[in-house]
Amino acid sequence: MLDALKFFLFVILLLVTIMLNQHVTSKRSAELDLDLLWQIQDSKKVYVIPNQTLPSGVYTALEQSMIIGSLLEEYNDVNTSWVGQSDWIYRTNLSCLAKDYNYVLLTFHGVDTFATMFLGERKLGTTDNMFVRYRFDIKDLCDGTTHELRVQFRSPVVEASERAKSRDSALPPIVPECPPGVYHGHCHVNLIRKMQASFAWDWGLAAPSMGIWKPVRLEYYSSALIRDLTVVISEAEDNLWAIVVGVYLETGLASQKIDGVLTFKIIGVPLANDNEQTLSVVKTTDAQGELYIEQRLTVRRNSVERWWPNGYGKQALYSLYVQWADAAVNSVKLPHPDTYISEKVIRIGFRTVQLNQERATDGGLMFYFKINDVPIFAKGSNWIPSSVLPERSYDANYVKFLLYAARDAHMNMLRVWGGGLYESDHFYRLADELGLLLWHDLMFACSMYPTEPDFLDTVRTEVRQNVRRIQYHPSVAVWATNNENEVALRQDWYKTQANYSVYYEQYVELYVRTVLPEVEAIDRWRTVLLSSPSNGDQSLKEDYIAQNPQDPLYGDVHYYNYFLDGWNAALYRGGRFVSEYGFQSFPAFTSWPEARSYGTTELGELIRHRQHSPLGNEPILKMIEYNLPVPSDPAAVGYWPTLIYLSQLSQAMIVKAETEVYRARRNDCYTMGALYWQLNDVWIAPSWSSIEYGGTFKLLHVWLRAIFAPEHLVAFVNVKRQLEVWAIRDTLDPSADELWNVEVRLHRYGSFQPVDTINHEAIRVPPNSVALVVQWDVYGYLAKKGLRPADHLLLLVATRSDTPDAQPQQLAENFVLLDKLKDVRGASTASTLVTVNVVSAVCSDRNNLTSVSLEVSVRAPALFVYLQLTPENSTLKQCQFSANGFLQFQPVRTVQLTCVDPGCRNKIQARDITVRTVNELLGH
Repeated sequence: MLDALKFFLFVILLLVTIMLNQHVTSKRSAELDLDLLWQIQDSKKVYVIPNQTLPSGVYTALEQSMIIGSLLEEYNDVNTSWVGQSDWIYRTNLSCLAKDYNYVLLTFHGVDTFATMFLGERKLGTTDNMFVRYRFDIKDLCDGTTHELRVQFRSPVVEASERAKSRDSALPPIVPECPPGVYHGHCHVNLIRKMQASFAWDWGLAAPSMGIWKPVRLEYYSSALIRDLTVVISEAEDNLWAIVVGVYLETGLASQKIDGVLTFKIIGVPLANDNEQTLSVVKTTDAQGELYIEQRLTVRRNSVERWWPNGYGKQALYSLYVQWADAAVNSVKLPHPDTYISEKVIRIGFRTVQLNQERATDGGLMFYFKINDVPIFAKGSNWIPSSVLPERSYDANYVKFLLYAARDAHMNMLRVWGGGLYESDHFYRLADELGLLLWHDLMFACSMYPTEPDFLDTVRTEVRQNVRRIQYHPSVAVWATNNENEVALRQDWYKTQANYSVYYEQYVELYVRTVLPEVEAIDRWRTVLLSSPSNGDQSLKEDYIAQNPQDPLYGDVHYYNYFLDGWNAALYRGGRFVSEYGFQSFPAFTSWPEARSYGTTELGELIRHRQHSPLGNEPILKMIEYNLPVPSDPAAVGYWPTLIYLSQLSQAMIVKAETEVYRARRNDCYTMGALYWQLNDVWIAPSWSSIEYGGTFKLLHVWLRAIFAPEHLVAFVNVKRQLEVWAIRDTLDPSADELWNVEVRLHRYGSFQPVDTINHEAIRVPPNSVALVVQWDVYGYLAKKGLRPADHLLLLVATRSDTPDAQPQQLAENFVLLDKLKDVRGASTASTLVTVNVVSAVCSDRNNLTSVSLEVSVRAPALFVYLQLTPENSTLKQCQFSANGFLQFQPVRTVQLTCVDPGCRNKIQARDITVRTVNELLGH
C-alpha cells in the first residue's frame, strides 16, 4: 500500500510539472523534457519574455516578441548587436519527487555558451562550451518542493574579450584576433568553444547568440543508463559481418558497481551465434559514473543488404536494439522496475569504407574513397549550419529540404565544415537514408587556438561526446580535426611566421596530442585526417605541417580563383580531391525583402553591406565583364535584376567548368572528389551558395542536376585549345561496358538548324569510369570553313541503344561556348523573343505542393533563359524550376515549376513569370 501511495504521489507531481512546465517523453528509465513555460529576461529586467519553449535563443525570442525586427533583414545584423553584448536569464519552475530512485540528473544537452545554473538557491555549476552536454545531480532537491531553475547567461562577446585581456602578454596572441572589418563582426571567437561562425564569417552575419539550443531533461533511473552506442562493422571470414558494439553506460556522476545483463538484437536479422545476444556485466563505473562495454556480434552476409552512397545502390538500414537490465529486476520486487532498465535503438548500415592513399604513377599519393571495395568519385558540396542561430539550425523540415536537394542533384558526399556545428541527430539520420557520405570536420576553423589546460580539457569532452553520438552512422566517411588551419599556419595567413615554433607547438598539442587520439579511441572504423586541405599521409611524414598543404599530388586541396577568367576550363588542372572550390553570386532579386521598398541605390548599398568578402563585389563584376554584356548604368531601375541574373549565370558557368574538368581528370590527374563551396546560406547576401537562405535555387543548383549526373557528357576546350569530349559513367549496373553515340552539332547563335553535325559512334564506356570520346582541333576546323568562333557554339548529345533495333535513349547533353558571349553576333535581340504559357496547374491539399507546367516558346534561339516568379508571389516558398538558365535551340520546351503553397491559395498565371535572356543585352 505504501509503495502504491509513493508511486501515486510521483505521478501526481509529474502531472503538476506538466501543467506548470513541460511534457513527458516515456522511456524505460524515465525522462522528462523541460521544454515549456520558460521566461527570458535581460539582466537589467528591461525586457521580460514569458511562455517560451525550448530549444531557444535570445535573438529568436526577441524577434517572436517583436522587441526587435528580424535579424536577417535590412541592417539588423548591426542594429541588434546589443543583444549579444548583454547578459540574459532563463528561468522556469521545477518540481520533482525522487526518493525511490537512485539517480535523478538534470541534463542540459546544449547551452550556448557561458552560463551559471541555479536550482532554488543552490548553484549547480557553470557551462563554457556550447557543444558539451552538462549533467547535474539534483536528487536531494527532488522532495516535492517547487524550485526555480535559473540559467544566467553571460555575453560571449564580453567573455571572449575578457579572455583575450587576461592572457599572458608574454605569449603571442591567438590569431586572428578579430575578423576583417567588412564582416561587421566580433573579436576573439577562437578563444571560446562556440560556433566559430557566430561572430561573423565571409558568408555570414555576426549573431553572437545565447540560449538553450538543445533539450533540457530530467533523467530518473535506478541502475545504469545507456547514453551512447558505437559500432565497428567489418567483413569477417565465412561470409559473415562482424559488428563490434560499444555501449556507454552511466551511473549518475560517481563510481558505482553494477550487475546486470546487456541484450543485443538486430531487428529482423538473426545473429549467427545466439550466445552473442546477451552479455553479463559485473563491473564498476569510473569516477564520473561512466563505463564502456564491448560486445561482438556476427550476422551472415546473405541476411542483410549493403548500404551504398547515393547513385551506387540502396541505402539499406537496420535497427540495432540494446537493452540494459539490472540483476535486481528479476530477483527483487521493486516499486519502479522500469527504471532499472535502459534501452536504445540506432540504425546501422553494413558497408566498408576506406580512404586509399597508395603511391601513384606520378610520384604522389592517391586519395580516394572505396565503399564496399568500389572506388567512388565523390560529388557534392560543403555544408554550413542551416541557420546562424543554433536553435533554428535544428529545423527538421528545412534540414530535410536541403539534404533532399543535395540528393536530387546526384550528390553523394557533403563536407560538414569545421566552423559550424556538430549537427542534429535528424541530420545524420537523413544523410544515412539519402546515401550522402559525410566528410566531417571537427569544429575548428581558420584560426590558431589556445592550448591552456582548461581549454584542452573542454575540447576533450566536446570531441568525446560528439564523436560517440555521431559515430554509428554509416554516412560518416572520414573525420578531419580542423578546417584550413594547417595551410593557414604554413602560408602565414595571420602573420604567425615570426613566432612559428610557438604556433606550431600549439597546433601539434591541440590536434595531434588532444583531438586525434580522442577520435581514434572512439572510432576505429574510419580514417582521421589532421586538417583540410592537407597532404594526408604525406603531411604526417612532414611533421604534421606540409611544406605545401595544397600540393595537387597529395590529399585534398581548396582552390579559389577570383580574377582569372573562371569560365575558361583550361585554368583547372585538378588535384587528387578538391574539397573546396567555387565562386560567388547574388541571391535572386525577388529574394531580397528590401527590393520592394528600396530604390536601386539603396539596394546596392545593402548588398555591399552584406558582401563580407574583403574583395567586395569586384570578382563577381570582373568575371561578368570578361564574358558577358554588362548593364552600364548602376542607377537604372533594371540594374540590379539584370546584374543578379548575370552573376548567377557566371557562377553556374564557373562551377560547371571546374567540376566537369575534375570529373574528366579521373584518369590522368587521379582526381576523385569535387565538393564545391557551398550548398546553403544563413541569410540573403552575396555568397558562394547554390541554394539561397529559405530554399530558392540559384541557377547553379538547377544546373547541378546535369553537372553531377551519373551519366554525363563533358566537353571543354583545354590548354592546347583542343576540344576534349568525355563520357562519364558513375553507375555500376549493369556491369558490362556500354556503347554510346555522341553527336556534336555546330550552331550559329541565330539559327535552330546546325551548320554541321559530327557523329562519334560506339564509344565504349565501362561502368564507374570515364572514357575519352574525342580530342578535336575545333578552332582549326572553323578556320578552314571560314567561320568565326564568336558566332558559333557546340551542342552535344549522347545516346545509347540497348539493342540494335531499339530507339536510341538520350543519356546526356551539354554545350561548349567557343568565345565570349559578349562578342556574339547574329543572335536575336527581339524584346518579344520568349513567350511563357501555363499549360496546367495542380495543387495538392495533402502536401500543399503546387505543380505548374509551363510551355516556353521562342522565335529564335534564346541564350540562357532565366525564369522567375514576380515578387507578388511571396507566399509561395521553395519554388523550383525543373530547368532554368538554359539554352533554347528548339522552338518549344516544357518546364515544370513546383512551389510550397500553404492552403493552395495561389493561382499562377503567365504574367506571374518574368523572363530574362542574354539576348536582350547583346544589342546594348
